[in-house]
Amino acid sequence: MPPTATLEDIKAYQQKVEKDKITPDNLPPCPRCSVESMFFKIHAYRERRFLLIIEMLIKAAYCSLVRFKCPGCGKTFTHYPDFAIPQKHYTQPTITGFSAGYVESDNMTYQQAVMVDNSAPGYPQSDSTDAPTLAPTTIHRWITTLGRFTQTCRTALILVLQQNPTLSICRDLARLIIPQRKYKTNYRKKQLFGCRQLVIIEAFFQATFNTSIFTKLATRCAFN
Repeated sequence: MPPTATLEDIKAYQQKVEKDKITPDNLPPCPRCSVESMFFKIHAYRERRFLLIIEMLIKAAYCSLVRFKCPGCGKTFTHYPDFAIPQKHYTQPTITGFSAGYVESDNMTYQQAVMVDNSAPGYPQSDSTDAPTLAPTTIHRWITTLGRFTQTCRTALILVLQQNPTLSICRDLARLIIPQRKYKTNYRKKQLFGCRQLVIIEAFFQATFNTSIFTKLATRCAFN
């Protein structure tokens, strides 16, 4: 089955929001003015639509995300649960999973990257074979987005190595190669390389801290 968050994940986070259990205490200081996160205040709640893949169908689920405000400089930012990525409706497992499938395979095409068991996830709008499905261009956009989180990756890498300096992550990153057939410009090569780095660092980060980069480093993601 395609990688995805679940309805249970969405509901569990919504319950935490409603019970005021989403706090900024485990976040890093404000990257603008260095105020400690314990002083951040809840600023607002924002309803967010998430797209889940359930039995190969793309379905919408809704949940509230918490926005905090730094009392030092007034900057606001969104707290992202493990299943969320800034400015994206599909969930983090889906975005990183499909993107990893493309960047980690030398011969994978975008058309192949959307396929799961010989079919692509689709929208339940019609029983017709012409019903819209997950598009190859969507994977292209996801990789572009993930490739831009360079500062977040650097911060996450530092935290992982501080926790366990013996990990092989630096050797894994040093061996990364992007096949020339996957890009036509150096700019695209840079995006693909950044995306592949993030996929590797995210896996180590999850194993080390049991949470996503986008949750732990919410303030960094906001200013990336």
